[in-house]
Amino acid sequence: MSIFQTVSAAILENPNLHLPQIKAYQSAIAHYEEFPDFSCRESLIVMPTGTGKTGVMSILPFGLSKGRVLIITPGKIVRKTVFKSFDSVNNPENTFWYKQKVIFDRKQFPKSYLYQGFNPKNQSEKMAMIKKLNMSDIVVTNIHKIVGSNQDVNLASITDPDFFDMIIIDEAHHVAAEMWQQTLNHYKASKVIKLTATPFRSDRIEISNHPYDPIYEYTLGEAISDGLVKNVVKGEDIPGYLEFYDPQTNEKYDLQEAKQILGNDWVSKSIAMSETCSKQVINHSKEILNLKRKSYPNHQILAITCNEEHAQDVSKWFNESGLSCTYVSSNLSDREIDNRLNDYANGIYDVMVSIQMLGEGYDNPNISVISIFRPFKTMSPYAQAIGRGLRKIRTSIVNEIDNYCNVVYHQELGLETLWNYYKDQELYGEVIKKQLEDITEQLSFSFEELGLVEKKPSLNKRRNQINDSEDYGFINVGTISSYKSKGLGKQDGFTEDAYQNYLTASYKLVKDLQNKTTEEIEKINKMLSDGIIDEKYASILISTIENQSQSEFNQTFTEFHDMVISETLHKDFTNWLNQKVEDFFKISSLEKKGNELYLANPIDNNEIDNIGYIVKNLYQSIYNDSKKNISTLNAKDFANAKQKLIEKLQFYTEQYGIKNEEDIK
Repeated sequence: MSIFQTVSAAILENPNLHLPQIKAYQSAIAHYEEFPDFSCRESLIVMPTGTGKTGVMSILPFGLSKGRVLIITPGKIVRKTVFKSFDSVNNPENTFWYKQKVIFDRKQFPKSYLYQGFNPKNQSEKMAMIKKLNMSDIVVTNIHKIVGSNQDVNLASITDPDFFDMIIIDEAHHVAAEMWQQTLNHYKASKVIKLTATPFRSDRIEISNHPYDPIYEYTLGEAISDGLVKNVVKGEDIPGYLEFYDPQTNEKYDLQEAKQILGNDWVSKSIAMSETCSKQVINHSKEILNLKRKSYPNHQILAITCNEEHAQDVSKWFNESGLSCTYVSSNLSDREIDNRLNDYANGIYDVMVSIQMLGEGYDNPNISVISIFRPFKTMSPYAQAIGRGLRKIRTSIVNEIDNYCNVVYHQELGLETLWNYYKDQELYGEVIKKQLEDITEQLSFSFEELGLVEKKPSLNKRRNQINDSEDYGFINVGTISSYKSKGLGKQDGFTEDAYQNYLTASYKLVKDLQNKTTEEIEKINKMLSDGIIDEKYASILISTIENQSQSEFNQTFTEFHDMVISETLHKDFTNWLNQKVEDFFKISSLEKKGNELYLANPIDNNEIDNIGYIVKNLYQSIYNDSKKNISTLNAKDFANAKQKLIEKLQFYTEQYGIKNEEDIK
């Protein structure tokens, strides 16, 4: 049996994990409980940079995978970064499982292998590599090593289609590329989980395979509001007077003339390549960096440029300004790239100039200033660039002001529309969290408390003729004018009280086990350093303590497994519902606080807004189908409920229409 089925991981009750990591895990468990068919094997999780995607990848297999796990990264830089959290053979104390006390006994860590290829002419090297693959529980590699150009060393060429039961794809917005699809076509893994930090609709559509995606989304606004990432502050260079020269006509233009005659794209590209304009941005960036370093001396700048020649120029100008600077590009050797990145991470350089090399997965929390020297047409690469500065500095010596990311660019680069996405993210995060609370409260009623709910929606003049017999849960009987929640699951053996009691007790158990294990190991290490015991005996004692702690946790987890799964499905549904309703109102012509979906009762004129109508109407439809309250639903019931919501939202979209394209964020 797979190690991911025999070893219980401390996840739901682990105080060392971020709540979004736990929710992402719950969503994956729920999805594959509800939709076990191969047609739904792919799923999507959206989480911003800096909120713990690598940690999510570390915990996803437990209780879910029934065999080996393949983790695919988009490139070599990310591959090395990710593997550090999985290297249980060479550096178990650096793994996520050890640092966050997810597994108490390091001897029960999954065996991880970093696949980097082999020399096809050396048969013994090939056999040794295949042996390592067969012994591994997790294989980490980048996409180019799976279906790259050299068929002799491709992972897909030397492993069977059923070699992996689960595939986890990091930075999944690349999944539409041909190599990604070749990989997924080769392997018949029953679960393919894609993670991305790019939450924009155009990207998501490319990597979503069914209407239930994303199974979990944690927005940048929520991450900022929760303090998991840096907030973002913009600083533009505001030009005094700009004069443009067109070499094709030998004409000179001021800013407005250039925009009118040559176009905004021509203006933004000219500014991006201009030495004068670039040096203005450099000076502003330097001023901000010097100010920030008065509080925390390790702040650094990441500069984003158009191409390699441009990167070399910008690097030279930064150095001329007095800041130490270098650049990375795909034309440099792997060794040179590693050396420059290591030097940058160690503070030898103040500034790193990048083209697209650090677009995904690069982990350096000291990046606190993003200097942009190129225009962006779409949100995805712009978001990736800013994402490099979002990782929070987590040391005891920083002040609140140190965890802000400053974005600096010339105002005529045409980035204002893209910037507006970030401007109100913290406020948006608060709105999303409040909305989730409201939906949770609405779903906390038993159906008897809810009473007779929704009315048939008034027919909008834009509606087509429809079959009124189609069941969308509409009934014409009454309204709700007040609410009072009495908690979840009063009709179920797995009551909210029981689950909360379990969580409280389990949380205390995990915390106590973590503290006890740490304290005992510290005592043993003290005895070792004092010469009271030797290294061999210390290793035996530590192993015994870790094994005892793991066994104690395994027993508790097994006893409450069914309750945990039941509540996991419930919690996931509430989060998923909130996310889907939010996505719907982003594109629908309906507004959340409107009341088009509600026909006022002639006796009781208390109105229900559109978002409340959708949630409560869905609840009633669920009850009509299952004759169960939310707390007693099983995996099949929740799958049906999700399908019903998809149908309802599609129905409302067809009947009421969508916003104009320019109004969709």
